[in-house]
Amino acid sequence: MGTNGFDEQPEGYEDMGEDDLYYALDDDRRAELNEMVGLKVLGIELWEESIADEEEDEPVAPEERMFVDCDLYLDDNVALELYVASVYPDPDGDPVVGVDEIFAAVGKLADDNLELVDYGEADEEEGGIALAFGRGDNVQLVVVAQAWMVSDWEPDEEGDGLDGEEA
Repeated sequence: MGTNGFDEQPEGYEDMGEDDLYYALDDDRRAELNEMVGLKVLGIELWEESIADEEEDEPVAPEERMFVDCDLYLDDNVALELYVASVYPDPDGDPVVGVDEIFAAVGKLADDNLELVDYGEADEEEGGIALAFGRGDNVQLVVVAQAWMVSDWEPDEEGDGLDGEEA
């Protein structure tokens, strides 16, 4: 398994169980993602730090941050857990920089009821995943992650949203 540009896997990866993380698209991952195309983002959870931070010699300043780890909660109780993710409001442009700016951009996924409209491999050599969100053929935001996981989430007891998560 490749290390996606790291000399070794970042320490945070071991806590999750390396077998659970995906680093490249294969037939099984494509089939799984094909079922998610068209699902709306209902909520998000963003972490102020990324597991990539463990590779840095010095802490990353919030205004210089380019990577985050986040969970995207989709329709049908499907969650996408994204690691070392960067956010692109313009698919052909540069990634968003700065924690506040990243949080605002990713927040639009749920605020604007965007859906997963397409996906692809982020890089032929390094792997990873590129996820396009928008409506119909209109891509409004692209999230690129070096590693990801798919899991289920349960609505809270009142049935009004995510279990303890901010939407």
